[in-house]
Amino acid sequence: MDKQAFQQTLEAEGFSVVEREIAPNGSLDEHQHDWSVRAMITSGSFYVHTDEVQKTYTKGEVFELDANEPHTEGSGDTGASLLIGRKS
Repeated sequence: MDKQAFQQTLEAEGFSVVEREIAPNGSLDEHQHDWSVRAMITSGSFYVHTDEVQKTYTKGEVFELDANEPHTEGSGDTGASLLIGRKS
């Protein structure tokens, strides 16, 4: 799925959509959000680690997080760009 189609799908399913750029080797310690997340990597690489899944995603891949799911996240050597859907 391309970026435009992904955004249209998110909006049709009631997600608010934001784009985010992460600097190279950026990272966040464990945290959680009050909303669920569905995001597509549009460039670079981005990892998400939960208790169940520890994966690095690359361009075109999609990940999902449930609301209040503890996780760590970060980008690779070239940073990352994401198209993110958030739903409360």
